[in-house]
Amino acid sequence: MPPFERSWPELKHPSYRKRNLISTENWLHDKQTDDGAEGLWRIHDKLYDLHGFMEKHPGGAQWLEITKGTDCTESFESHHLGGKAEAILPKYFAREASAARNSPYTFHDDGFYRTLKKRVSKTLETLPKEDIKIQSKIIMDSLVLTSLSLAVMAAHWYSYRTAALSGVFLAFAAICSHNFFHQKDNWRMYYFNLSLMSVRDWRISHVLSHHPFTNTLQDLEITSYEPFFNYLPDPEKSWAVRYLSWIYWPLVHGTIFHTQVVHRFIHNTFTWPDVLGLIIPVLLCIANGSYILSGVLMWTWLILVSSFIFGAIDIVSAHHHPKLFHEGDAPRQDRDWGLAQIDAARDRQEFTGILPLVLIAFGDHTLHHLFPTVDHSILKYLYPVVMDTCKDFGFDFKMTSTFDLAIGQFRQLARNKPNTIPPQ
Repeated sequence: MPPFERSWPELKHPSYRKRNLISTENWLHDKQTDDGAEGLWRIHDKLYDLHGFMEKHPGGAQWLEITKGTDCTESFESHHLGGKAEAILPKYFAREASAARNSPYTFHDDGFYRTLKKRVSKTLETLPKEDIKIQSKIIMDSLVLTSLSLAVMAAHWYSYRTAALSGVFLAFAAICSHNFFHQKDNWRMYYFNLSLMSVRDWRISHVLSHHPFTNTLQDLEITSYEPFFNYLPDPEKSWAVRYLSWIYWPLVHGTIFHTQVVHRFIHNTFTWPDVLGLIIPVLLCIANGSYILSGVLMWTWLILVSSFIFGAIDIVSAHHHPKLFHEGDAPRQDRDWGLAQIDAARDRQEFTGILPLVLIAFGDHTLHHLFPTVDHSILKYLYPVVMDTCKDFGFDFKMTSTFDLAIGQFRQLARNKPNTIPPQ
């Protein structure tokens, strides 16, 4: 069987893939090397000097800090609706880029994504967005309050069952807070740090890597699980990864939260919001009468359970199935970025439009990928225009079931032959 080949062989192989440790910091550092942005911000074929705009950026300075020195075209296009950002950008033009983009995707004015983007922008103008978003905020706060209350009760009663339930709600809260760290800076996004994970790290690995480059070699949510999971159709994939992953996956996903702390230790990238991860152990120790060892042990158990639930929900959320595009498969001839997002995701019909389930289980996921800064509570109002636009471009918006994706992700792990027929 021939060795693994990229879907776009003309592109430069990501430099971070040569490192022994695949991490957010290594990915970001090497992307700065690969992208040819010359220490500035590259959008399409132009370089912009946004140093003077960082503190003025409506979304918060961090977005510009972590995209500095990279080609952030895909994120710029998907994060900014309505045309305001495009109007401001020329003020900060520095020069034309000296090299071609190291990305397969296009954003033509008459292409699928920009056509959809214009239509969605008009739909959003008709909605009372702030009133609708209150629903997400109430659910978010309720999940955190429930998790913390259960943690206190678990410590007081010395009940590991109650601690496990607290961990389940902490996982729900972490998933729900993902809705908020995609948006402009806000205090609710820091609920995410209660889980020991980091908003900053996930804005890199999830928002800047996974979202723009879904199911490709630039997607850290594909490559960071190696060597335990290999979701790509790699002919050299080991027998153990192909057929035994369903046995050891609980162990891998149960350690996601702790592993991310280790990565921050290695790179020394702790930030002040990481202190929030100590709230739960402090509450446990107070509630159990100041028994520190007992509190730490219960906290460890709670985090393990939460990490497992988070991972179990994540792997069946949308992306892994033999019918979905993964790097190595034949891509569409039309390289429109929006089409690529649809090719690499499939929504679960049981969760569609039901906000509590959408928020705790990565629901309405394809629409979220197309418009990541739009609050999850608003996504269901976009389905009609998305469906109509898909039909205008000659294809249907497809859905599947949770069961199909659950089985499909193990089938994808076993798949070692690329699909030779492009997505239709």
